[in-house]
Amino acid sequence: MMASHLTLIVKVTNACNMRCRYCFIEPEIFHQTMSVATMQRVVRAFLDSPQLSSIQFVWYGGEPLLRGRGFFEQIIAEQQARPTQVRFANAGQTNATHLDDDLLELLTTSGFHIGLSLDGPARVNQRSRKLRVVRDTDAHAVTIAAAARLREHGQTPAAIVVVNRLNIGAAAAIYREFKLRGIEMQLNPLVQSGLAAAGEEDLGITADEYGDFLVRMFDLWFDDPHPTISIEPFRHHIARILGVATAPNCHFARSCHRSFLGISPRGDLFPCGMFQGEPEFRYGNIHELAPEDVAGTALFDRIDRREQRVLETCSRCVFLDLCYSGCMFHSLKNQRAFEEKDYYCGSYKQYFEHVLRRLHADLTRARHQLDAPAT
Repeated sequence: MMASHLTLIVKVTNACNMRCRYCFIEPEIFHQTMSVATMQRVVRAFLDSPQLSSIQFVWYGGEPLLRGRGFFEQIIAEQQARPTQVRFANAGQTNATHLDDDLLELLTTSGFHIGLSLDGPARVNQRSRKLRVVRDTDAHAVTIAAAARLREHGQTPAAIVVVNRLNIGAAAAIYREFKLRGIEMQLNPLVQSGLAAAGEEDLGITADEYGDFLVRMFDLWFDDPHPTISIEPFRHHIARILGVATAPNCHFARSCHRSFLGISPRGDLFPCGMFQGEPEFRYGNIHELAPEDVAGTALFDRIDRREQRVLETCSRCVFLDLCYSGCMFHSLKNQRAFEEKDYYCGSYKQYFEHVLRRLHADLTRARHQLDAPAT
């Protein structure tokens, strides 16, 4: 059975006006865009589901704002028209190049939380995140300006950092940039998929390298006497260790396939947004498969059995309750072994050991860091 609270990663388009060197979307599906009819079916099917109590809609891409104001007005109208008992919220992940004042006003006044992407200061960000067409526009400057405008609209800006070969040596510079700009940070390691796997340059990082990066970044944040930003997954894991309730982090959530679903522009359902483009991990299509029937599919059973086997393998690990064997997509793409634990297992062990040592030595500071701002 699916959980009563569900996070939906809805890909409204795979098209994008940037060409990030590590983009995980497979090139053959770049052209796909969601129709209004499919969007309406998604909203109706999930808000009408008898098994759900709350939904987080995450409108994703590609670059979702390429769909324009009209498409998002239709999303809002469709949601507001449903006579539903299901609580719901909206978020969007954008490169901000199409986040003009008019669209920003619509989204923020309608309750959308807007997430950004930023890999560090300008010289670092420009290595990996480049605009496809607009040569005179600096992707870094666009993101920083968007963060400032989000703050003016009452939101604490937050951005995903994709940790890869081009920025893994820049932990200190990344931390300084995010603190200077007042932007919350979400660290995601590179996934060997899409352009990251097909590109001429290998941007991948080893488990040891990512572990070293996590330790360096954690110390920069933990030792800051005046923390003004939150960093995930650090805040999540400190809360877990101290027994403080916290929202699930998808990389470290037990049975993530019960709480997360990805929906492609064509309405295909996947265990999460990352699996789009992997046909064997397609549950079905939203035009044919009701949300409450996903848990009855052979694929859902396969993922259940895979989780049981991996958790048994990890059962003696002292960090199991912090990790739950990590991300199955990392297993599939980074080591071509879906049935195995996360490729970054060694990274997380190194990081967890370090965090526990630091917390045991300074519990007061740990609680102080939890009081730092968080979105």
